[in-house]
Amino acid sequence: MKKTLLAVIAFSALSLTSCNKKDSLNGSLDGSLNLQSEKGGAATMATTTFNVTPTTSLNTTFWSNVQSALATGPVDVVFADGTYTRTATITLANMGHATNLLTLKTASTVGGAVFTGSIATLLYLNTCQNIQVLRLKFTGPVTGYAMRISNSQDMAVENCIFKDLPDVGYGALGVHYPLTNRVLVRNCTFENVGYDSHAHMIYGAYGIQRLSVVNNTFKDCSGAFVRFRGDLSDKGVVYNNTFTSTGTYLTGLNPVFIEIPVFNDVDPGDERMGTNFMITKNTFTYGTVGSQTTRFNVVFHSTGFNPPGRTYLISTADAALLSGGTVTQKRSVMSGMLGLDGNEIRFGGNTNTNVQYNVVYRCWNGYGSAGPWTGVASIGTAVNASGLATTEAAAINYYP
Repeated sequence: MKKTLLAVIAFSALSLTSCNKKDSLNGSLDGSLNLQSEKGGAATMATTTFNVTPTTSLNTTFWSNVQSALATGPVDVVFADGTYTRTATITLANMGHATNLLTLKTASTVGGAVFTGSIATLLYLNTCQNIQVLRLKFTGPVTGYAMRISNSQDMAVENCIFKDLPDVGYGALGVHYPLTNRVLVRNCTFENVGYDSHAHMIYGAYGIQRLSVVNNTFKDCSGAFVRFRGDLSDKGVVYNNTFTSTGTYLTGLNPVFIEIPVFNDVDPGDERMGTNFMITKNTFTYGTVGSQTTRFNVVFHSTGFNPPGRTYLISTADAALLSGGTVTQKRSVMSGMLGLDGNEIRFGGNTNTNVQYNVVYRCWNGYGSAGPWTGVASIGTAVNASGLATTEAAAINYYP
């Protein structure tokens, strides 16, 4: 049974100063994730606080002490305001506690602790659980990911800033691998990310489940803003976000906002698209300058060969049905060839400005594949506009 996300209201037991934790999960919602420390009626648990400055050595001993403290209650790692110029990645591996929350945060200022550096990744959380990252800022010449989460469960990235990351090759935030489940990205700002189509603001990939993107602001990216890449990355929620592509970033890009792609560079392929998504209450805005060729809200995309059980390289006749057929005909091609259930792709209640298509299927040849059709087919009429979440709590809990 999924546990309850509750705010931790406690006082520091081991700190130079006391710390009221009420603000750290401000607005958290019952049932949203397995992030918790106590339930109603239980005695208040003491929170251990580790205070960090830009000169603190965040070595294995430091994190071992943090992990040990989690055995007795919640832990706050509080980063003092300042610039943390990194020459090595901050890595948390095999950390967290099933019931006691670990929070990495500033004391109060959103973006007060600024992480930067000419390295591949600034912060890496690998094989972790029940961790919240709160109010941190990531910027500068990082080359891979500003922050990355892999093989981890019940994670939250909230009120963080990912801004001016022109050198990232993959993403501002990476969320990866099949063991990754229940990740919430909420109330964050993403702006000016990447230098080519490989870079994304949130790069979810390789079988992740239940990535919820809620109430964030996205502005100008060199690649698709949010990506849910195969194999079967699924049960994604995109709720109440603002997506803006001005058309003035770099050479005048207006890339796809949300992409569910597969890249099958072997024959048979080894990646398949997920089909369970709920996307609502978002504002999508494209500029009227720059490229006007890819103004799509949601793209199910295939490059390369067919994987077992899928025919992504559809015929020209099926492409014609997918583009211009009835809802029944479109859904038949989607389910029979692409493995996409139009009833489970939920899209509606969004606001569009200068958007060409809401939802499309796009197919390209690549890696030596030679499919009979390539192009873009609009499938917006064949997805489901009912059963959408109407509150933030319902959105976060949409896929139990």
